[in-house]
Amino acid sequence: MRSAVIDAGYNSFRISVYDVFPNGSFRLIGSFKKFVRIGEGIQEGGVIPENKIKEAEETFLKFKKIIEVKNVKDVRAVGTSAFRYALNGSEVSQRLSDILGYDFRIISGEEEGMMSAIGVMNTLPVIDGIIFEIGGGSLELAEISQRNVKKIVSLPIGALKLINYSEREIRNKVRNELLTVSFKSNFLIGSGGNMRAIAKLDEKLSGFPSDSIHGYLISSKQINKYSKVLYSLDPEERASLPGISKDRAFTIHTASIIIDELVQYFNAEYIMVSAFGMREGVLTKDKVIDRNKWLESIAYSYQIDPPWDIYREVERVSKGEMGFYVGASAFILSVLRMSGFINYYDACYKLLRNALIPGFTQNELLLISLICKSAKGKIKKKLAKYLGIKRKELEYYGNVIKNILDELPLGVKI
Repeated sequence: MRSAVIDAGYNSFRISVYDVFPNGSFRLIGSFKKFVRIGEGIQEGGVIPENKIKEAEETFLKFKKIIEVKNVKDVRAVGTSAFRYALNGSEVSQRLSDILGYDFRIISGEEEGMMSAIGVMNTLPVIDGIIFEIGGGSLELAEISQRNVKKIVSLPIGALKLINYSEREIRNKVRNELLTVSFKSNFLIGSGGNMRAIAKLDEKLSGFPSDSIHGYLISSKQINKYSKVLYSLDPEERASLPGISKDRAFTIHTASIIIDELVQYFNAEYIMVSAFGMREGVLTKDKVIDRNKWLESIAYSYQIDPPWDIYREVERVSKGEMGFYVGASAFILSVLRMSGFINYYDACYKLLRNALIPGFTQNELLLISLICKSAKGKIKKKLAKYLGIKRKELEYYGNVIKNILDELPLGVKI
């Protein structure tokens, strides 16, 4: 089924279009974003000005065209903090609903936090921690334990909302708001456009061998460094840095300070970054999607029946903690093999090195890609070193897979 989620935020509006598979997993096939900044200058109880409403309406007309062109049948549209704060938020939401032809719903801060948590839990293998999503007008935090949401807090601090304050004022406001939060975990998982941009910046500067930031870890030390450097630069200088667009440069310095205060308050050593968040929570809110379903989504993307028999055989032979990853490598190789790839070992390696595949962290996808590569060719020692694993071990697992796959006629399962 073709579905779309529209997120009308305080800073930007975005439509994301997905192919949703029978098991509830999905494939993101495209998105379009416009920095409407509808919340800019709005105080709680104020109104959204007519010029911003017109810009929002023009953006929704573009969204409607995308829905028609992509033949989307399921549309879910939500508005967040700007619509909650504004006196005329309900009136504006109705005007946008009329243009779109679908219901446009204003969600509470608590629901926004819940959707963010669901979006992250359904796309990352996290069990416990604090999931946060930083937007233009608010910050949502959800404490999770054993993949269940325990508490949700929505705070009126956002990257655009605090843009006209000094660094000291921003830090004081964030600290005062965080005093109301009593979560116990110190493991942070962050999402939102500014969080992802900081991850891209760190990844490029560190030389990490992947373009995906899903599950990427940024140290608290680096977060603190970026909060100071980004605030000291002007927008043009920020936009010249890798991973930061011209539009994102407008708010990323404020966001970095908020994130730095979060890290300090919860005494977190790292932040794990999620490429998915609230929109994917809206899409999957009634579902629990585990990693097996995300493996199946790869097969569905190529219109191949999931080769679970091959996965189970390889996992059985390899055993141990690496069993799942070796089995996953064999599963993906089998899908590519049955799809007609001639050198499916190399195709697997190239696909996973930079792919954004839900359910797996960046390091996990890199590991699976190296197992694929080692099944038919040597891998660079530097790549194995990033993961703290020896090349000989990867080559052993690669041979396990190759020996099993090479004995099978094309398209035949065990």
